[in-house]
Amino acid sequence: MTMTPVSVMLFEDDEGQATLTREALEQAGFLADVCSTGREGLKRMFEKTFQVFLIDIRLPDINGVEVLRRIKTIQPESVAIVVTGHGDETQAVEAMKLGADDYVVKSPYMGHLTALPVIIREGLDRRQLRHERQELETEVWEHARLLEERNAELRRANEELKRFTQLKSNLVTMVSHQLRDPLTTIKGFASILADKLAGPVTEDQGKYLRIIQANIDRLAGMINELLDMARMEIGPAQLRKSFVDLVPLTQAVVQTMRPLAEGRRIDVIVHLPHESPRVFADSERVGEILLNLVSNAIKYTPSPGRVTVTLEEREEEVQFTVSDTGVGIAEGDLPKLFEDLRKSRVEPAEAALQGLGVGLPMSRRLVELHGGRLWATSVKGEGSTFAFTLPKQDPDHVFRDHLQSGIERGRQTQGRVSLIAFSCAELGSPESPEEAGRIYDAVEQRLRLAVRRHGDVVLRWPGAALVGVLAQVGAEGAQRILERCAALLGETLVTSAGTRLDMRFDHACATYPEEGATDAELLVVLRRRLHRPDAQHASVMVIAAGERGTRVQEALGRSFTVIAASHGPDALEQLNRKAVDVILLDPEVPPTNGEALPDVLRNHPMSKHVPLMLLDEAFASWSPEDMAARVREALERQAGPSSETPPPDTGT
Repeated sequence: MTMTPVSVMLFEDDEGQATLTREALEQAGFLADVCSTGREGLKRMFEKTFQVFLIDIRLPDINGVEVLRRIKTIQPESVAIVVTGHGDETQAVEAMKLGADDYVVKSPYMGHLTALPVIIREGLDRRQLRHERQELETEVWEHARLLEERNAELRRANEELKRFTQLKSNLVTMVSHQLRDPLTTIKGFASILADKLAGPVTEDQGKYLRIIQANIDRLAGMINELLDMARMEIGPAQLRKSFVDLVPLTQAVVQTMRPLAEGRRIDVIVHLPHESPRVFADSERVGEILLNLVSNAIKYTPSPGRVTVTLEEREEEVQFTVSDTGVGIAEGDLPKLFEDLRKSRVEPAEAALQGLGVGLPMSRRLVELHGGRLWATSVKGEGSTFAFTLPKQDPDHVFRDHLQSGIERGRQTQGRVSLIAFSCAELGSPESPEEAGRIYDAVEQRLRLAVRRHGDVVLRWPGAALVGVLAQVGAEGAQRILERCAALLGETLVTSAGTRLDMRFDHACATYPEEGATDAELLVVLRRRLHRPDAQHASVMVIAAGERGTRVQEALGRSFTVIAASHGPDALEQLNRKAVDVILLDPEVPPTNGEALPDVLRNHPMSKHVPLMLLDEAFASWSPEDMAARVREALERQAGPSSETPPPDTGT
């Protein structure tokens, strides 16, 4: 394919220079046209198309810079190159500011003519690149515009879906409430008739009334299920957690269902552990889940039959299992079992027992809100087994759960939450655990009285401290409440074995979101501001592997609480769950995601204010006493007036 030669206009009044330049350009494959004056060249621009302009600064009528300005006004995308003599570099710089693509200084030996074709081609290449970049930018902006339009459509669709869901929930709630009033009236008069308060009832009439009452109860259950599903669709259920003894709860549920089981000639067998497991959960919701499973098992088990309820305690969780000898579930229906409004277990003979099928979907959601699992296994015609688990939680998890809930409530209102904390060293070492609990109760009660406002929470922080979560309170308000609580606690009369204890409370506050974006970050701020605990209560994280790490862990374990981590990711995961007072890092531990571990720890919210010591071979060779002394020095420096994180110690 033959390409059209590039047309070049040369503004040059020196005839010899013009001839030589034209010959050099034509030899390089360009088409050259010469104009001796500026006006002549500008006029010819309207008669013929040129891609490149070579402009001599010194022209007889118009200065070359002015010619350049007019060319760029008429053809802004053209390539313009200024040709100057020695001493005209200042005007060349001015021309570059006006949009010249390059400039060439004339050589008395005509050496510039050799470079001129190369400079022209470079200018053309830059122009082509500019065009391509502009096209790409146009495409990007067009894609961005289309993406924004699509996002706007999705937002509108999402809002419409939310509105539809809300309307559906409102409709279900309204209809359910409107059904309850006449249903209550029907139930009341049916009971009057069944109890013969309105006069004698024949045997057949009594039988019909019992059928009516059974269906009234069934309809009431369906209405309650509809209301529960409507609430779940509006938003996640709010759990009211506390410590729950599961054996009494299980016994209460089974006792409630025994009349139904006995009426259908179903034996209910219960297997319970000797000691009652305790979990941190919503007792009412757990009771509802178990009641739903036991009720279903009784309903779908033909008489005579058997339902077995088992409670097992495992290392990290407890498990409820409800097995029956009922109709069973087809294998193809098991995956659909927990879908909304699913009735896969209904048999023709059991039609009188069927409900809306919302109990299992809602039960699974409630179990998952607790952090557990719910599943089912079954053999058609032989029976089914439903099981769910609830996780065990240590006191620190319970505290964090409460804390996160309190912060979330504050964020949903005005977005401001403050934490106030009180710590007392004397509470860390009472004479007995019972005495410690009594003292805690007295102090905690006084603190609750001091911060009693809607939305506020008072929690017991593992590690001899109390924390108040103040909803809708900023830093200034938190400081005032903190001072009031401190004064109140200072007046608290605490006695032990009849002797008054003179107890001093250290206090601090931290505010979301200014001083921390998560509960973990806020706790770090509080911990740093509170009076540091005695060294014997300090926690030391040792990040090391191999024999050196084991030796240091054993040595420091005599004086501190040691948290061991074998590598960077392990340390970061543990830091997200618990606070530490000192970190010892083996420099041989590899980087985390390519970043040096000391830098990662300095930027991590849970460790950026914690003293960082390097655990080298020299430190590992010290005696346990010397190691402990070095750690205590780091703790004392951290407790000083400066809040800056100290540079890593070498340990030597």
